[in-house]
Amino acid sequence: MCGAANEDWLKISESDFLTTRAGCWTASQAPEFSVVNVHAIQILAPAARIFPELGPRDLLAPRAFWKILVGFRIAIGKILGWDQGMVVNQPQAIEAGKYFGFFHVIYVDPPREVGMTVENRLTRALMSWVLRENSNRTTVFNVTCANFKRRQGRFYRQIIRPFHDGLIEGSLRELHRRSQAR
Repeated sequence: MCGAANEDWLKISESDFLTTRAGCWTASQAPEFSVVNVHAIQILAPAARIFPELGPRDLLAPRAFWKILVGFRIAIGKILGWDQGMVVNQPQAIEAGKYFGFFHVIYVDPPREVGMTVENRLTRALMSWVLRENSNRTTVFNVTCANFKRRQGRFYRQIIRPFHDGLIEGSLRELHRRSQAR
């Protein structure tokens, strides 16, 4: 794997992920998207212990700063009409057909993979968690794929880009903390 290492997470290139994880469901979906962003973390725990920790919805915004920023984004989306018809659902089990916040869960293969999608006026996105066990540890990949619609969507991408990496890295750190605490 290549990428920029920082503490306990690693940014992975799209081509490295698609090569090493070619058989997974997420890799089969990625070619439909123009943007593929992959982060990973090594956790000293089996995938079966980590997978249930993907369920709590606060993993989408793991700290107060991210909760405020995500709340601000939801409010702006409502004001500007970006998210018409989109509902932030109550927490549900991670099962195909259920909802994880505003994401619709479309694929689940415990304890290896979960994929969820969201679409609004600016973007169509897929977010997946892919777990790969290696002897006494598990590599957890967060794969975010997106197509940004029209000029407004591409502008939106430029605005969220610096925040996206920080949010995903924070989610990976929180997942690591929760998995180690069990």
